[in-house]
Amino acid sequence: MLVKEAVSIASKYSSVAIIGGGIGGLSAANALLHRSGVAGRVTVYERAECFHPTAGAGFGLSPNGQICLSSIGINEYRTFVQPFDTMKRITKDGVTVEQESQVLKNLRERHGFGIAGCLRADLVDTLVEKLEEKNMGNLAYSHKLTEIRPHLDKVELGFENGHQDLVDIVIGADGINSSVAKLMNIDDDTPPIYSGANIFYGKIPHPENHPIFDHRSVVNGPGTGEFICFHVGAGDKRTMIWANTYSSENAPPKRDDWNEGNKEELSRILTKFPDCHPIHELAKVTNDGDLLHFGLYFRHHKKSWSNDRVVLLGDACHATLPYVGQGANQAIEDAIYLADCLDRHGDYVSAYHDYYNRRFPRTKRIVQIAGLMHNLYHSENWFVQKALDVLLRNVIKGGAILKQMEKEIINECPVKNYGQYAP
Repeated sequence: MLVKEAVSIASKYSSVAIIGGGIGGLSAANALLHRSGVAGRVTVYERAECFHPTAGAGFGLSPNGQICLSSIGINEYRTFVQPFDTMKRITKDGVTVEQESQVLKNLRERHGFGIAGCLRADLVDTLVEKLEEKNMGNLAYSHKLTEIRPHLDKVELGFENGHQDLVDIVIGADGINSSVAKLMNIDDDTPPIYSGANIFYGKIPHPENHPIFDHRSVVNGPGTGEFICFHVGAGDKRTMIWANTYSSENAPPKRDDWNEGNKEELSRILTKFPDCHPIHELAKVTNDGDLLHFGLYFRHHKKSWSNDRVVLLGDACHATLPYVGQGANQAIEDAIYLADCLDRHGDYVSAYHDYYNRRFPRTKRIVQIAGLMHNLYHSENWFVQKALDVLLRNVIKGGAILKQMEKEIINECPVKNYGQYAP
């Protein structure tokens, strides 16, 4: 106990509360404790009773996300991600590869970091383990935030289970429907915006070998929007992920549990694909508990990301659509740069201003690019569809569009001189 008190007294912020136990919140906790003297006690509060492995299932861990994690000493992800070498573009029938190249392998060789498939549960487990290794960090489940009361030099938190906490600063990493933003009225007048598209998202554990959907490839093709397939995880955790978006006037009903798929709606969408398309077989072998179905939402960028001693990160302030694979990666970037700002600046006001001024324009560009891709994927205009085809062909060839994306995603990453962190 005496050790804990000594650490807290020596720290700039003796206590920090992070609301939201996802990738962004856990990355922020680890980033704060990685920097000596910034934070004493760091507590991550999560409303769920436990982490649900199906929540989000798998995603692409991009070079910028990997660089940020490595910069705070978290390299364990390298043991459980699936690196990608090849991009493939299939035709509407789903069985013909019209273009492929090892553009992703070349990207990794240029920068030391590439794109890899990651099981969300693996990364969350690692972030929790690393947090608990640090004596001053912990994760508390079953804590639904109900009250925030700022005081002169502290913030008082109240939870539905009766627990209370008094901390120096609060970080809201609680997603697109952020309770922190609502309770603190942080530019919360505009609700999340429905994009006009939904997604079916399936995961297939222990997939069989497939001539097109091999574990080193990202496969993309036309469908009712974007059809994509890739592998995540390593060893006995290897899982195939397939997803398909489609336009709709309404989003599916919101559910508390992600793993509830609407098989009737899926059957309707499958009729829009030719019988030979592999999506039929993928859907058939996907267990009911491994089929996700949800609406795609985004946010216009909040004009403010903080109020008093409370600040937001990730989807709470810049929720994006999934078409450039940057939701989790941008939350990781937020976490690392926010911790850096709190370290460099003498007070939280200056730190929050620096964080907002640096992160706002970058994340806004990412959200806009994802919005553009959404419009391209879901347009019925022949010329727009051709423009999308030209764009994707250029990316697979490693052309100018890929180089521009490479500059945006990697070179604009907040961690500079990242070569020192490469394996």
